[in-house]
Amino acid sequence: MDGVEGLILLEATVGDIQMIENYVIEENAYTVMPMDAMTESLHEYEKYPILILDKKKMVGFFILQTGKSILKYTSNPHAILLKNHSVDKRYQKKGYGKASMEKLPEFIKRNFSSINEIILLIDYENISGQMMYLKSGFKNTGNKVKESDEYKFVYAKHITN
Repeated sequence: MDGVEGLILLEATVGDIQMIENYVIEENAYTVMPMDAMTESLHEYEKYPILILDKKKMVGFFILQTGKSILKYTSNPHAILLKNHSVDKRYQKKGYGKASMEKLPEFIKRNFSSINEIILLIDYENISGQMMYLKSGFKNTGNKVKESDEYKFVYAKHITN
């Protein structure tokens, strides 16, 4: 990895399908294949699939979501929900997860100018994920939600303009 500077966050397009289909994920309860994440809840039109690229290689993926549906996690109408964040199994343990979170605030400022907070849900048992988000500047809000019969913490990170 070239470091954070070499990493690019880019909204996925139809032309990226082959790259997305070749993504390799570690099978566990916390991760979802990018194509599945993009097609679940197709009726939600305020979802933005984002590729994490290093030298034109897709090393990671996540979805950003805006709109009223996220207000069940926050009272801030200017928040954006980060979900389905993952790093391709072939590129894990190389700093891509943390580096993508360091790039995220600038990406949001550029593409979603009214947003001032990033929120995410993280499983209670996903300790390594919690540590990565905490090291990336997210804070545990103290709120928790129950989704799919599992409790999740709500984390937030404020974005300064």
